[in-house]
Amino acid sequence: MSDPASDQDAATDFEGTDRGAAERLTFFSDAVVAIAITLLAIELQVPEGETAAALAAGFAANWGEYLAFLISFAVIARHWISHHRLFRYVGRADTGIIWLNMFWLLLIVLTPFLTRFISEEHIDFPRFGIYALAQTLQTATFAAMVLVLRRSRAFIPETPRYWLRGGWVSSAVTAASFLVSIPLFPLMGSWAFALWGILPFLGGRLTDAVGLTGKGVD
Repeated sequence: MSDPASDQDAATDFEGTDRGAAERLTFFSDAVVAIAITLLAIELQVPEGETAAALAAGFAANWGEYLAFLISFAVIARHWISHHRLFRYVGRADTGIIWLNMFWLLLIVLTPFLTRFISEEHIDFPRFGIYALAQTLQTATFAAMVLVLRRSRAFIPETPRYWLRGGWVSSAVTAASFLVSIPLFPLMGSWAFALWGILPFLGGRLTDAVGLTGKGVD
């Protein structure tokens, strides 16, 4: 038996021009993400030294910068994976989606710049807060894109029910995790970074268990 909610949200058919426009937006987004993730490495300091000990000392002196690179690489990669999984099922990209996607890309492009905020050995509250707030906006924008695509019936018929029912919930939980980490930073210090991985995982398990994400629905 078909799910009325899924039948209502799923689109029936799209013209070739609609699918082509959506694919162009996807390709453009992929290119921007690739450039942003490459810029992360360009900014890295190269350790100097002619011996292994000197090189090791150079790496140790810049450990904060290298850790910030890994964090931002993981963050951008996670954003791109979600975007890739979503837009493979998009049959039409209306003006609203295009502008939301552009704002999403703006935050992607700013990530290499914001990485400098958390690359200091002794990161402070304002720097952490600015970076976390940017990631909150990033994931919240993605959640908004999922909702707009659903309400505008822009998904192709083969779209999994996850996106049709509650695909925005995971991004909303992640956005909340970034936001919650900000006031906890004064208490936890650099350990607050761990919340960016722990809270989305726990929140995802909870929302799956109560059926908010639509997972496990046939």
